[in-house]
Amino acid sequence: MREAGRRGERRAAGRERHALHERVRVASRTYDERVTGFVGRERERALLTERLRGARDGAGRVVLIGGEPGVGKTRLAQEAAGVATGLGMFCAAGRAADDDGSPPLHAVRQVLQAIGAAGEIDAGGRAPDEPFRRNAAVVEAIAAAGAARGGLFVLLDDVQWADPGSLRLLVHLARNIAREPVAVVATYRDSEPAPALRDALAALAREPIVDRIALEGLSEDEVGVQLNAVAGFAVPACVAAAVHRRTRGNPFFVGELGAQLARREVTDADGLPAGVRDAVRARLNRLGGDARAVAHAAAVVGAAAEPALLAAVTGLPLAGVLAAVDEARAARILDGRGFTHDLIREAAAAEVPTTQRLSLHAAAAETLLPGGDAARIAHHLLESLPLGDAASAAAWARRAGDLAVEKHIWEEAAQWYGRAADAGIPERVDVLLARARAQMRAYDIDGARTSLLAAADLARAEGNGEALAEAVLVMEGVSDFLWDPIGHSLTNEALAALPDGDSGLRARLLAGLVVMDVWRVPGDAGRRSLDALGMAERVGDRRALVEALRARQFACSGPDGAEERLALGDRLLAMGAADDDAAMWGRLWRFDAFAQMGQMHAVAGEAAALAALAEQTRSPLCRWHTLRCRAAIAHARGRYREAIALGEEAIELNRRSGHVGSMLPSVGFLMGVQATIGDFEREPEQIVLQYLHEAPSWGMRGMLANWLLSAGREQEARDWYTGLPDVEQVPAFVRLPAASGLIGLAVAFGDTERIERLYDAMLPHADRFVCGGAGVVVIEGPTRLPLGIGASALGRHAEAEAHLRAAIAEAERAGMPGAAATARYRLAHALLAAGGGEAEAAVLARAAESAAGALGMRPLEAAAASLVAERPRSALTRREEEIAGLVAQGLTSRAIAARLHLSERTVETHVQHILTKLGLANRTQLATWFTGLRTADA
Repeated sequence: MREAGRRGERRAAGRERHALHERVRVASRTYDERVTGFVGRERERALLTERLRGARDGAGRVVLIGGEPGVGKTRLAQEAAGVATGLGMFCAAGRAADDDGSPPLHAVRQVLQAIGAAGEIDAGGRAPDEPFRRNAAVVEAIAAAGAARGGLFVLLDDVQWADPGSLRLLVHLARNIAREPVAVVATYRDSEPAPALRDALAALAREPIVDRIALEGLSEDEVGVQLNAVAGFAVPACVAAAVHRRTRGNPFFVGELGAQLARREVTDADGLPAGVRDAVRARLNRLGGDARAVAHAAAVVGAAAEPALLAAVTGLPLAGVLAAVDEARAARILDGRGFTHDLIREAAAAEVPTTQRLSLHAAAAETLLPGGDAARIAHHLLESLPLGDAASAAAWARRAGDLAVEKHIWEEAAQWYGRAADAGIPERVDVLLARARAQMRAYDIDGARTSLLAAADLARAEGNGEALAEAVLVMEGVSDFLWDPIGHSLTNEALAALPDGDSGLRARLLAGLVVMDVWRVPGDAGRRSLDALGMAERVGDRRALVEALRARQFACSGPDGAEERLALGDRLLAMGAADDDAAMWGRLWRFDAFAQMGQMHAVAGEAAALAALAEQTRSPLCRWHTLRCRAAIAHARGRYREAIALGEEAIELNRRSGHVGSMLPSVGFLMGVQATIGDFEREPEQIVLQYLHEAPSWGMRGMLANWLLSAGREQEARDWYTGLPDVEQVPAFVRLPAASGLIGLAVAFGDTERIERLYDAMLPHADRFVCGGAGVVVIEGPTRLPLGIGASALGRHAEAEAHLRAAIAEAERAGMPGAAATARYRLAHALLAAGGGEAEAAVLARAAESAAGALGMRPLEAAAASLVAERPRSALTRREEEIAGLVAQGLTSRAIAARLHLSERTVETHVQHILTKLGLANRTQLATWFTGLRTADA
């Protein structure tokens, strides 16, 4: 009888479990039936539609959709598949499996099966060392399917579980389908991606055809729409707000809570369904005691898929844990990866008393200690506090931070060091300094300043001069006019706290003072930089030598110091094999020096080397410098839209970093490019106006005045111009570009006295190109261009003509079409101002108009078009044009006579008539005129 009773109880429990499963299934089906529309994602859907249309027409694209589990990645990809079908594209899908037994290239095989090319997976050869041929064969098959079927849409779902070979093939696809009618959409979970996926994402980020969508949760309004659809009635706004707050807009979580609402269950004080936690508790309570203990432990220590660890922390035998896991899986509480739903894990963890939770973390750490992962051990030790050992937790957190530094994962390192410092250990100064350095590497300037100031306060309280010096030196390598006054004061304090005599720290501090004075015009920067360099060489401190060389570079950052800066860069590169910072600064100094010399091919080479270094070090700061340099090159080459895109990317890095010292030049660069192409719809960034009165007066004020003048707001431009200092008050590293910008303003406002001073200041550097000498923002072109503008305004017509003709030649040699077009327009203007030369001026103006139109320089195009209404081409006979063309080729009169079967005297007569008709003085001017004529006709 008792046995029969137990069987009855088991049957009743089984019926209850079945009923529970059936309710879940029905609720899920009801949810699917009610949500017939697609909530939100308008921006993402628009991007996907645009990319799919382009792919159908032969411009292949790859779109990566990343986000947390349940955020709607697959649903969005399925929406894209529907759009692709509507465009007439064939759709093929594959899904990676989180299963150790799944074969390599599992998702790719599914795609190839769908397009009838399953055999291509082995077309490259069966040997494992021939992946390139295999990848090439797969890409060829996919491209062929796209061409044959009017476009191909490929969906690769859940690639976070894909094998490394599949991920490498995805990268190979991105590099080879730019001209194919193929669109690839890949979804992945971005929470704790595997190393292979991280590497693949990094490689894909460099491919121009790749877009990346980081899918976030739905907005509060969108959550309300989804809840209304699931619940079947209008959910109160307060409930929608509470659900949004709890789920962060994750559509799956919202659906789970909406299903509870659909059953009209009671809500708690937070506006959340009261049945959610009760339902989880009820499901857990239906488990046996061991299974419930395992589920609680797994929720706390996050080890649902690690039976051995669960056995250690619960004290159960391994066999018992495995049986408990099976029971929890049957109840749909656990699956192969962990909890089936974060809401279940959170509710299960909330049921564990505090003391038990701390003990579980301590036990997990103890179990992992012999050879375990430092980050996991540190996490559990920290979570065991205050029950656990704070010193041990901090030590392991610091070890985890050190390992992250070794891997160049700077943000993670900063977080670990911060947690170590928060544990309250005696070595807190050292940990704060380590955190500040990691934050600097992560380009978190605001965070680094906060950490170093906290470290400085502790060092000061302890009377630790060396630690105070190390705190100040965290900001080495970054100049910021908002920080430098504070840094200047702290540096002097640190110098006073150090023992007298030579030392590496003292040399670095002295060098830092020189760098922090960059925003001023110190007369003794040269001597002080040599003092710091001498001390660094005497003590033989490598780091001090790098910083002393940097100080020396700033001290000779004027246009007359380009050669020395180039040599300093060479010296630093020689040290760079063992020092990433030295390599970065060496490349940047050479970039600046070559730019000022007008050697654009060398400039491009340094930018490429810098980009490789940024990828190698994963340094956001190096990445920002790379973007800045590439933007300057794009601007110089006349690729203005590319320059704007790179500039905006740089600004986004600036915003995240809190580095105003680099934000303002980046914004100024964009303003300059927008003025060049005539884009005045966007007002100057608010950041400019926010810091305008704190920034050095020679900086953004001049840029803002030029922007306003270009936009036609002359009175506002004049107001800003009036308060600008003389060029002698501008630091050497920006004196040349400042003088160039000022001379344009001075000419516009008829300030003859200032024009003369600026002309005299720039004339010794006529052979340079206009750009800064320490941190190039823009390469404007030959210095002879602003010199020619100034000379023409001063009535020095011969000098103006000589400067501008030389500027045209130098700009063309350097491959700067925008500067060449501007110089042609300015020469035409100068010729007309001098009187005579109308014919050549007309041709020059037409050539400038044509080039400006091709480059998108709308203001220059309009100015050139209005300068001379019509060029007098009909002034020459057909024979005279023929002879003019031969003169332009450099032929002598004797050679022309032989070519045309004329006498040499007849040729000379024709040449003289041509010069007279056109108002030209010599053959050189005639050659320029004819070249401009042909350029305009082209």
